[in-house]
Amino acid sequence: MKGKTREIHILIAIIIFIVLRMILGNCTDMGITAPGAAALSLFVATIYMWITYGSGWTSMMSIGLLAFTGICPAATIMANSFGNSTAVICIGTLILCVALEENGVTKLIANWFITREVVHNRPYMFLFMFFLANLVITYFMEATAVSIIFWALAKGILDSLGYTRKDMFSKAMYLGVLWVTCIGNGATPIGHPVPLLMLNSTVNITGQSISWLKYMAVGIPLSLVTLGLTMLIIKFIIRPDCSKFGTYDIEERRKELHKLDKKGTISVIVYVALIIFWLLPDFIGYILPAVSEKITAVGASIPALIAVAIVCAIKVEGEPVLKYETAVKKIPWSTIIFIGCIFLYASVFNMESGGINVFLKTLVAPLSNHLSAGVLTAVFLFFVIVVTNFASNGVTGTVGIVACVPALLSVTSISYVTAYGVLVAILCNMGIGTPGGSGFVALAQKDGYITGSETLKFSMTLIAFMYVVVMVIFWPLARLVF
Repeated sequence: MKGKTREIHILIAIIIFIVLRMILGNCTDMGITAPGAAALSLFVATIYMWITYGSGWTSMMSIGLLAFTGICPAATIMANSFGNSTAVICIGTLILCVALEENGVTKLIANWFITREVVHNRPYMFLFMFFLANLVITYFMEATAVSIIFWALAKGILDSLGYTRKDMFSKAMYLGVLWVTCIGNGATPIGHPVPLLMLNSTVNITGQSISWLKYMAVGIPLSLVTLGLTMLIIKFIIRPDCSKFGTYDIEERRKELHKLDKKGTISVIVYVALIIFWLLPDFIGYILPAVSEKITAVGASIPALIAVAIVCAIKVEGEPVLKYETAVKKIPWSTIIFIGCIFLYASVFNMESGGINVFLKTLVAPLSNHLSAGVLTAVFLFFVIVVTNFASNGVTGTVGIVACVPALLSVTSISYVTAYGVLVAILCNMGIGTPGGSGFVALAQKDGYITGSETLKFSMTLIAFMYVVVMVIFWPLARLVF
């Protein structure tokens, strides 16, 4: 029965394509061409397939079918999908994150945070330091691996303290890891495919580059405020019983601290050097503009490939710092394929041969004419932060960029739209309410410490507070930065 249900989804996707193609074929007076109508219809049908089937083979199929719409040559399709530099950046950083995980760097940092004297007999300080470690590591590493490590740490600590699956302290730890992992995943573009995807989609539409440093000037403060909101919700709404925390032994936990071996040290040095190289143009642009331009011209993908080659080539006691075969098996290839597909459509939407952007601007013109840019922004960001809890963050973010940016561009400046795109790139990662929003929710619920109803109730409380904070503080901040 389940197989038949899935087959029905394929049939529905085909019907969506046919119906939209017929409707859009009669909208040529609004700027869209026949190839554009076919491409846009295929994109909407693909979104449905992403929601029902996932983003792996469905993305490959969509890339292949796009060649038959006639919107561009097959060579252009390949160049704008798998040939996109951001896909290469993601592959490189994901492999480097495997090196950090395999060589114990992540766990060492986590244990360092939760063995500080400040947490002794202070349960809320312990929770804060635990989540802060989670957040800081997620800034620079692939979030799925980080979340798995921290839930494993949480489970071990809870078992040692005598907390059960029914205790609110246990639920607080599991929810906290979910929340800070998701916001940390959006706080920086380093090693995070979805923010990179949204940033580059915005750049493709606006034509204005986005500095990673400026992005983080918004993302990191927002993540720290979210951590503060997390602690407030835990203390005043979840209200866990902390009485068992008195048995937490810092000295016993410190026994798990150990110095990094040579492999771990090399992994850290290479990854930190790569991050510095990426951010260097923003720091030296005014002092050494010629050097900054040369570094920028190299791009972000080439250094990532070189960094991967270094950790795979260097050997310690006859073993490579990272086994290439191990890394290739552990990175999420479905995500890479999805990124290639999204970038392809982002470029297709800007092609004159399709007229899709012209059509979208015409379509939303009535809305733009009656609402100010500020109101449109508030509505669009509300859509993103709510819908991402029920639909894939990549899909929600893509709709928030592809469908909403043209509307904003028709009534305001490029810098304004860039600030909006940055917030979409951050907020679309907050799929913390249901498993449909992100795989992190399913991972959080896997051990049985939090139920679906508890996750939805507490997570949507955080989302409500976050939306207010974003509109009051971080939307003005983003406007100031960009």
